Amino acid sequence: MPEIDGVASILIGLVLAITAVLVARECKELLIGERASERVRDSIVALALSEPGVEQASGVFTVHLAPEQIVAALNLEFGDDLRTPQIERGVLSLEQRVQSRHPEVVALFVKPRSREKRI
Repeated sequence: MPEIDGVASILIGLVLAITAVLVARECKELLIGERASERVRDSIVALALSEPGVEQASGVFTVHLAPEQIVAALNLEFGDDLRTPQIERGVLSLEQRVQSRHPEVVALFVKPRSREKRI
């Protein structure tokens, strides 16, 4: 029956079109740089704030390199009484804690910032 062949061809075309749209959307997000989920970003900030010597964490930036690879960057304000070796140890500790909690985070960049003085 030629009618069934026609309907089957249309259905196959629809399935292929839907699949192409889904694949194109996922590829576009990966090429442009999809952000990590809100849960991952909030967790990174919480881990940073729990680190001794960190007074404030902001400016979290995340991007997917691949479906299971995330690069993260954030601004941290450290206590004024900390010295460079203490800050270095804090950053290393934070990197280890983030990567143990979120193995998909392959790199964490920390930008220290100073508290803005208000007059």
